[in-house]
Amino acid sequence: MQKRMSALFQLPLDYAVWILVLFGAFFAIHWLRRSFREPVRQKPTTAVEVPGENVKAFGTVQRLFHWSLFVVLGLVAFTGIDIFAPGVLGWFLAPFGISSVADSLFWHTTLLWVLLGMVVIHVAWDLAVARGWHNIWPGRRDFSDTGVRLKNFFGATKEYPRSPKYDPFMKVFHWGTALSFVVLGISGIYLWNPYGLLPAVAPGFMNTLRLFHDVFAFLFVGLILGHIYFAVLPVNWPILRSMATGTLSKEEYESEFDADRWPVANLKPTLGAPMPAAALRREEVERP
Repeated sequence: MQKRMSALFQLPLDYAVWILVLFGAFFAIHWLRRSFREPVRQKPTTAVEVPGENVKAFGTVQRLFHWSLFVVLGLVAFTGIDIFAPGVLGWFLAPFGISSVADSLFWHTTLLWVLLGMVVIHVAWDLAVARGWHNIWPGRRDFSDTGVRLKNFFGATKEYPRSPKYDPFMKVFHWGTALSFVVLGISGIYLWNPYGLLPAVAPGFMNTLRLFHDVFAFLFVGLILGHIYFAVLPVNWPILRSMATGTLSKEEYESEFDADRWPVANLKPTLGAPMPAAALRREEVERP
């Protein structure tokens, strides 16, 4: 496989660097913009009373999956970069016993099976147990929220929409990640061709697959870096902390989130206020 990979056309290194530079430029502009102007959250559309001092945000299985995925994806990315540009990450990989491109190929392909198993378990759990699929499904409000966020970013308004559990950009990240998985998976399987099971294809098509694999790999790295960047922003510390503890404080939930689109268990309307519409549908309330 190593010889076959090296014989194929790959994305020029300069192009790969430019993909990451463009992501970095966006993060820098966003950070500078937010340094000079903090958004003001819109008033809640539904007045609610949150029981207790904490709100459950993420279950144990969700948190284990998130941090396990973080580790596995990191190793897949590092070994992939070592295959793309041998020696660049040798200083990092050597302590793990990965000292050659052949080692990186072995771990890159082995960890992909681990990743595939994790994704299957995650989807099955989310559909059958957690039933949180609706949280990442785009809705009409996401488009209007995005418009308000863009106006705020460019200084046209001070308003900033309250978030459902996952805001529009987190939904874009989830679906962008899913698309990257599909493209990288299909192209990677053909490039790897384990045990020679797949039929031979024209060299030109293999070069195209390699190019797609490289482009989406670096786009995916950019998405992951973006996820890390937004997670460590002070405004998002409550969510980052909840990914470790599983809960948000009552104050954090009430000040940042939209109870109508992210109703939590045992949520009660304040006196005279209607119950959030989503909370009236039992299947849209997260199970503990």
